[in-house]
Amino acid sequence: MDTKWIKAYYNARGLQWADQKSALLFFLSEVGELAEAYAEVEGVGLSGEETDLLAGFADLGLKADEIVSRKPGWIRNNDRLRKQNIAHEAADCNMMLSVFLESYANISPDDALREKMALKLSCSENNLEDLLNSHRLP
Repeated sequence: MDTKWIKAYYNARGLQWADQKSALLFFLSEVGELAEAYAEVEGVGLSGEETDLLAGFADLGLKADEIVSRKPGWIRNNDRLRKQNIAHEAADCNMMLSVFLESYANISPDDALREKMALKLSCSENNLEDLLNSHRLP
């Protein structure tokens, strides 16, 4: 995700850019919220083992939330009581992963993925798109 959009959003909301450790904790909190939302919306189709796993992620997300909430300037914007929106929670994960990677390595998740794909396919990043296009499913 292009962080220029995230930075503009943060400015519009009066939020502060997170340092790498806080961004990672925010990301883990968001993963917990996504797990909680998915379990609530799709719970009927989950096995007991899957339900327990998602509940564990939700609990760990709350713990990450507790830790990062002690940071000055932190703003909680999800009370976890409203109707769950899986797409919005996944988008929050994407946003916080993008903030983390920029804070940590000055790279976007998309750029990191392209770099990894090129490495795994033993090609240059410049040739990656052509190689992938030649293997695209119909």
